[in-house]
Amino acid sequence: MKLAHVRRRGAASGDRDARLRDLVALHFHPQFGSDYWLERQARLGCDVRDRIRTEDDLWLLGPTPLDDLRRFPVRAFVPRSFHRRLDLFVIGETAGTSGEPRATVYREDEFQEAFITPFLRVAKLIGFPTGLPWLWIGPSGPHIIGKAVRELARRTGSMDPFSVDFDPRWAKRLAVGSLGRQRYLEHVTDQALDVLSREEIGILFTTPPTLESLASRMTDRQRESIRGVHYGGMTIAASTVNRFREAFPNAVHLSGYGNTLFGVVLELTDTQRLAMDYYPLGERLRFHIVDAGVGDSNNWPPPPAARGQRGRVVFDRLDESTLLVGVFERDEAERVAPTSDALEFGAVADGLRDPAPLASVAATLRPGLY
Repeated sequence: MKLAHVRRRGAASGDRDARLRDLVALHFHPQFGSDYWLERQARLGCDVRDRIRTEDDLWLLGPTPLDDLRRFPVRAFVPRSFHRRLDLFVIGETAGTSGEPRATVYREDEFQEAFITPFLRVAKLIGFPTGLPWLWIGPSGPHIIGKAVRELARRTGSMDPFSVDFDPRWAKRLAVGSLGRQRYLEHVTDQALDVLSREEIGILFTTPPTLESLASRMTDRQRESIRGVHYGGMTIAASTVNRFREAFPNAVHLSGYGNTLFGVVLELTDTQRLAMDYYPLGERLRFHIVDAGVGDSNNWPPPPAARGQRGRVVFDRLDESTLLVGVFERDEAERVAPTSDALEFGAVADGLRDPAPLASVAATLRPGLY
């Protein structure tokens, strides 16, 4: 089974609902659907294909507990109709900042749509440089960002990126301010400086704490030679980006907000930041900003925050390979209406402003370099 995707910019809600009904029919097909959602349907005691007609009906499915992404194998989320073509799928695992790592899969075209296409579109919009060597400082292995960066570099006219690999799960075990953490960061930074001393790097892609360490040890000439800086892996504040804009004055700066489970959303401008605004483009991803005090097991559906208010981030990932509905993120953000420019560029829903970890969970997070 294969959906007829609606890929027009600013598609009408009727088109999005038609796509959603096709997606529900795929995941809840009695013979070819996904084992996870067929089991959930049995507990709901109804035929979901008859109940879910519009995006507003998705709340009927209830939340998707994050623990389910560990209790069930990834193939349980993939419709059986795709099980004979598993060579088409990309696996990614989370870094374990808020708990044990969790895995998910994307079909190759969905991987492009979730992680590559948004960057390429925004990069063209803001004039992010092309044809220059990249230096990626961050994890590879099971982390999907390491798989995405190779494609990003190549699709912007570069060779395979130069890379400094690190293990974010090990870094999270090192206490903030400890000698071990300091030495690990120095080890990563030393390797990056070695690449910069040998190669004419034009693009840096890394996390904020790693870039902070690197920038402090780069020469003025090295920093001035950088033409593009892409931030990922961790949330970043507007003040931090503004400081990096001064450190790398000749670069175009672009930040993304995302994770392994849903993909990435990006800024749409590169100016002096007053806030960090991110808008989902297209129809495969929806954000909800809800009462920050609501957990994933009570008061369902959660009361939405009004535009201009902060609340907890909840997302829906509407992919053929994996359907995730009502997933509570560890972050909070302000709900913002899409600007006219964002609507013209393809935003179909409200965006996020200044996402950051919830105060109630920040103390339990394991911060690191990613």
